[in-house]
Amino acid sequence: MMGKAVDLSEFDRGEIVMARRLEMSITETARLVGCSRSAVVIIHAKWINDGDTSSRRQDVGRPCVIKEKERWRLSRLVKQNRRQTVAQLTAQYNAGPSASVSEHTVQRTLLDRGLCSRLPTRVPLMTKRHRQLHLQLAREHRDWTMDEWKRVAWSIESRFLIHHVDGRVRVRRLPNEQLLPSCRAGHTQAGGGGIMLWGTLSLAALGPVVVVEQTMKAVNYLNIIEDQLHPYMTFVFPTGNGIFQLDNAPCHKARIVLEWFEEHTDEFHLMSWLPNSELKHNHVRISRLCMTAA
Repeated sequence: MMGKAVDLSEFDRGEIVMARRLEMSITETARLVGCSRSAVVIIHAKWINDGDTSSRRQDVGRPCVIKEKERWRLSRLVKQNRRQTVAQLTAQYNAGPSASVSEHTVQRTLLDRGLCSRLPTRVPLMTKRHRQLHLQLAREHRDWTMDEWKRVAWSIESRFLIHHVDGRVRVRRLPNEQLLPSCRAGHTQAGGGGIMLWGTLSLAALGPVVVVEQTMKAVNYLNIIEDQLHPYMTFVFPTGNGIFQLDNAPCHKARIVLEWFEEHTDEFHLMSWLPNSELKHNHVRISRLCMTAA
């Protein structure tokens, strides 16, 4: 039997949302995730209405040990230090005037309030010049139709973990608190245990996925666009009307790379991407979904 909405993992729910945002049909999405069509409809509707896809069933057992007033105190303890573990929060809570509770009770209360443990949001700061460039790009493309956006091929390099633990610090926050200063931070990267992939996609078709064996440098990137990107763009956009999104990574803007693109302007065009762009972050998430599905 295909999975129901309550049985799907957080990753499966994210796949459903991103697939529907990519305009995949309900049936195609259900087949991709391996769930029922009704589960796709329920989870996508919850994301549209609540901005969240989590599913927690109503508690039907004994009353909660922590009353509403104390729940607010626990929330304040979280906001004082977002990185505290459940054990640390429990110790802090029990040091107060209220009756002592277990870590399990604290964890359940935090989840009931939506204070889940999440990775910090990495939001690069935008300068005044960045804002001007973003406004200029928005004005240049405000009249673009869906057909025009379908001509764009996006690319991304993403690191995928092989092992579950990656050494990243987590913060406890509500879904709408991701941009708060206390919820934005860098993270420590564990050595090894991961694999770097380069991939490209458009609405027309998924492109190739390439394992990046070493640090991406201009020479490595040039080999990828010659061996992988060029055949993909030629196949998907045979009339030469394709547009390749080029971001601002130093190896992507190297002289030898730009010269190669200039030599192939009759085969496809370039769209230079903006620094610190939230649109770029969104296309990273979409690319990761498609690379995983592939």
